[in-house]
Amino acid sequence: MATEITEIKVEKEASPEETKIEMERPALADLADFLKRTRSILPIAVVGIFLVAMVYFVYFARPFLMPVVLAVLLNFLLKPIVRFLARLKIRETFGALIVILVFFGILAFVISRLMQPAGDWIAKAPETLRLAEQKIHHLLRPAAQLSKAAEKVEEIAKPQGTETTTKVEVKQPHLANDMLNYTMRFLAGALETIVLLYFLLAAGDLFMQKLVKVLPTLHDKKKAVEIGNQLQQNISTFLFTITSINTCLGVLVGFAVMLVGMPSPVLWGVVAGLLNFIPYFGPITGVTILSVAGLVTFDSVGQALLPPLVYLTLHALEANFVTPMILGRRLTLNPVMIFISLIFWTWIWGIPGALLSIPMLMMIKIFCDHFKPLTPIGEFLGE
Repeated sequence: MATEITEIKVEKEASPEETKIEMERPALADLADFLKRTRSILPIAVVGIFLVAMVYFVYFARPFLMPVVLAVLLNFLLKPIVRFLARLKIRETFGALIVILVFFGILAFVISRLMQPAGDWIAKAPETLRLAEQKIHHLLRPAAQLSKAAEKVEEIAKPQGTETTTKVEVKQPHLANDMLNYTMRFLAGALETIVLLYFLLAAGDLFMQKLVKVLPTLHDKKKAVEIGNQLQQNISTFLFTITSINTCLGVLVGFAVMLVGMPSPVLWGVVAGLLNFIPYFGPITGVTILSVAGLVTFDSVGQALLPPLVYLTLHALEANFVTPMILGRRLTLNPVMIFISLIFWTWIWGIPGALLSIPMLMMIKIFCDHFKPLTPIGEFLGE
């Protein structure tokens, strides 16, 4: 009996090495505990993969998506006019045609009036840049002399016989083919936008009625109508207000540069108004362009700086007082998110993306505000 007890005791005891190996051996229960603790990571990973896929799709589908988005935004802008014509007993099909003809007729008239001065400035661009460079070089002559002295010191300190020549062959791009392809793509996109815009304006509330009809519950129907109405009202108000403000700014800039003696004031007014649609980078570009034009046009530096200073003053008054007073806090967005949206959409769609960055951000915020899980994002996007 004692012998059996001893044998059992020996079987239960184990060496430290065996105990360590037993502890390091993976167990299925440990994996189950880990998955329970990290079960929230899986949905986050799925959402992350979905967002990356969406960015990839939006980037490579821009020839299709850009005309659609532009047509939808123009529909928000012009829909109130079509509805006003409908109250005057003009059918929406004819009202949409009238609005499109007038809108794009005015746009074509403005472009035709700007072709001549814009063509002259573009033709003189190399000479203009050369003259501006000479004047800037004259102003920065002390710094240039210091730079030349530093280069001479570097040449003296550089050991002889260590220079290597590298042959670089530059191939001239096919500029004519690139311009032709870009023009064809632009015309095709413009035609698609105009046709789709007509159908959206002529359809009226047909799409909203269809959406309400197919939704299963009354709650979903009410939410769809609420989101649609808020999108229509907010985006339409924003686009109409910003367009009116930028038009007035362009008129004031045109008159101001005419008073200081700048040629082609209509051109500079239109450029200032269009650039003001692009937040942050647009005004910087406008100041730069007017500075170069002023340096070329005027002999004195003080007079050359008057056009950009006038534009910068008018833009500061518009951005800090006029626009916030008219739009109010209801349509105000977070400045940091505006800048991030600008960078993102410019990277995705280029200059058209920069123009559409704020309306796209507003649409995202409106959608987030109407879905409870996304309300923190909507709150973060607002000011």
